Amino acid sequence: MTFPTLNLTLSRRRYEEMVVNNEFLPTGLTAEQQRLRGLLLAEIPFYKDGRDKKLGAGLYDIEVGNILYRILASEGMSLRTAADDGFWRFLSLKLVPDLVKSRWENGSAVRYWQGRSRIWLRATWWTVHLTWQGTEEATKAVLKTVTTDTVVQLVERPGRSGFRVELTRSLFMERYLRKPSQDQFRAVMKLNTAKVLVVEPSCCEGGLEGYAKALFNEAGCLDTRLQLKTEK
Repeated sequence: MTFPTLNLTLSRRRYEEMVVNNEFLPTGLTAEQQRLRGLLLAEIPFYKDGRDKKLGAGLYDIEVGNILYRILASEGMSLRTAADDGFWRFLSLKLVPDLVKSRWENGSAVRYWQGRSRIWLRATWWTVHLTWQGTEEATKAVLKTVTTDTVVQLVERPGRSGFRVELTRSLFMERYLRKPSQDQFRAVMKLNTAKVLVVEPSCCEGGLEGYAKALFNEAGCLDTRLQLKTEK
């Protein structure tokens, strides 16, 4: 299918119309776009329903990200489209604004179109892509304990040349294995942002996995795997 975009001027106009009328509903969709909306909403519950099922915000966001990732891939979406903020603005403002509203009741503009890395649907999709472990189940396991702050640490640190996808996946696998505190993981991500300016991770001893281990060690994160071996 084709993947339409929405520029900043039209996004602002559309958003202001929804706020003034207090109507966060889809509009102007083609038959093909209606079909995509149907596919998404057939699997993604509105957030109030998620809360009724005791799904916390973090787990709900990951569930949304995984469904988006799978459905959009099946529709032929490319990385080039995923990197286009205009596409995520279209999804948020024209295709499923009611879904976004259910998650962000205050209707903040940054969740729809204004704050690039904080556009909610964009952030959930990129979180899954950047931490992908080969299967949806394995990725969910790695992301099981993420918080909204964890997502921010991920999607707001693309680096000078964009996201280092394989590196990020290695870092999140190491996070899954070590289970650091949120403050420790924040320190790891800040340390990585500084180090990749002068070090090529793939050239480190042990490659990306070795680099990730060394980074967590430097940030003072306990390696629970070593602890378990010691206890045995």
